[in-house]
Amino acid sequence: MTRRILAPGIALLFPAILAAHGVEVSRATGTAGFGTETVRFMYSTGEEMAYTVVRVYAPSGPGTEIVQSITDRNGYYSFVPDEEGEWRISAEDDMGHKGEITLAVAGGGNAGAGNAAGGTGAAPPALRVILGLSLILNIFAAYGFILGRGFKAGPRKGGEHAY
Repeated sequence: MTRRILAPGIALLFPAILAAHGVEVSRATGTAGFGTETVRFMYSTGEEMAYTVVRVYAPSGPGTEIVQSITDRNGYYSFVPDEEGEWRISAEDDMGHKGEITLAVAGGGNAGAGNAAGGTGAAPPALRVILGLSLILNIFAAYGFILGRGFKAGPRKGGEHAY
């Protein structure tokens, strides 16, 4: 019976013990130019939540996890949202520490950048022309290389055959 009273009593006398289990979550700055959202997860002691499981929930399905990943060694996690609205990001370690943040993403900012970063947007016309010409020249170069090497049927000097 003394254990039941003693443990809560110690926690009330030393609140720093309880504070050590908190998690601080912040939105990092300086990445909006790429359409990327970055979040940092840290323990209340100042230690990074390194390599911690992160779950991302999109505005279109707030109860459905769309991405599960991990933070980096400094507690950062970045992603490119592909729609506007409130994105929920949470991190939880294997000791039960959990932090969560909701990010409001505007339609003019990251939602449009998500498509370009994901590779679904079309290339500018000038770049498409250059890439097309490059492809044609590379095909002719490969054809010339093959012909220049002398890949011909029949025996060579010394009786060897080329295959």
